[in-house]
Amino acid sequence: MLRRYYLDMTLFARSISIEGQLSKLQRGASFLELIVVIALLGVMGTFIIPSIGSWTAKAKVEADYQSVLAQIENLKTRVRLVNGTALLKCTNHSVLSYQVSTNYQSSNSVVDPNFSALLVEDPLVTNPNFNVLSGKTNIVSSLCEGTRGIFVANAYSGIEGGGNIDIEINYKNDRVNYPAYRILVNQSTSFVQRFIWNKSKGSWSELD
Repeated sequence: MLRRYYLDMTLFARSISIEGQLSKLQRGASFLELIVVIALLGVMGTFIIPSIGSWTAKAKVEADYQSVLAQIENLKTRVRLVNGTALLKCTNHSVLSYQVSTNYQSSNSVVDPNFSALLVEDPLVTNPNFNVLSGKTNIVSSLCEGTRGIFVANAYSGIEGGGNIDIEINYKNDRVNYPAYRILVNQSTSFVQRFIWNKSKGSWSELD
């Protein structure tokens, strides 16, 4: 009887020892798996994070390009509706705003002195942070050098002082790694031409 009891206890002790060893192995394997997963995530992150950043920048350039196009069409329509004048203004190379006045003028190269007196819309008055753009892209234009784009009710438009409204939208002035767009508004007809930078040719290609 005692012998049988002794055998049972020996087997029980061995089973506990085996379970303990298995438990240690399982814990070791789980820790090893965790290290492997962390290492894989680190390696993947070095490739994925830059790609996400690049994709985000490209999306912002595209979105801002579309926003500028939409705003130009909006101003062309608004001046006809109110029989007035609109200005497109670039306060710095990443901020674009506008103003609309009921003051009628036929010139598309000089702002009439009565423009401000009959101002009916200026988004910067109600929201000092207003921006047609995302604020993450860059504008290259004479609009950002102290002149303004003028839209008048007779369907003409132009840059203050004379000439076409010419706007380039890019990301950090980098045409190699990111897309760049150009918008040209004819001063005689207000016809809008759209361009994309062709990297292989190193020149602008007109979009349909």
